[in-house]
Amino acid sequence: MKKLLMSIACLAFVVAVSAQKSKEAKIPAEAKAGFAAKYPAAQKTKWSIEKPGEFEVDFVLNKVEQSALVDPKGNILETEIEIKESGLPQAVKATIAKDFAGYKLDEIEQSKDAKGVASFEMQAAKGKDKLEISFDSNGKLLAKESMKEEKEGKEGK
Repeated sequence: MKKLLMSIACLAFVVAVSAQKSKEAKIPAEAKAGFAAKYPAAQKTKWSIEKPGEFEVDFVLNKVEQSALVDPKGNILETEIEIKESGLPQAVKATIAKDFAGYKLDEIEQSKDAKGVASFEMQAAKGKDKLEISFDSNGKLLAKESMKEEKEGKEGK
């Protein structure tokens, strides 16, 4: 019985590793080369397919976890870096204080598009009200979604 369980566990591990390697193999070499040229010091890179024509790479740079969206030709479409609440621009902090008073913020990220334009995404929770919100650098609310609705929408698909 032990041998059977060990065999099953080993087989599951091999399948998981093989699946990851096959996903890595589907990333175009040009995409990887473009990323490597932009971030030569990146460590712990992990590639995945975001959607057709877009690849996400999670990586560590200067001891900070980051991610980037890369097109098949190696162009960086967007970068994301996790930041602390203290790293938010004053205008964003002011909007949050005014429109989201009492909300606890979590998973705060700064995104930059290909042109370097920054936006800030985060989760906000107050009691049972859980939101995904994003702002531009001037504190303008760009998006506000209920996380409960988002989960329900994913389950229905």
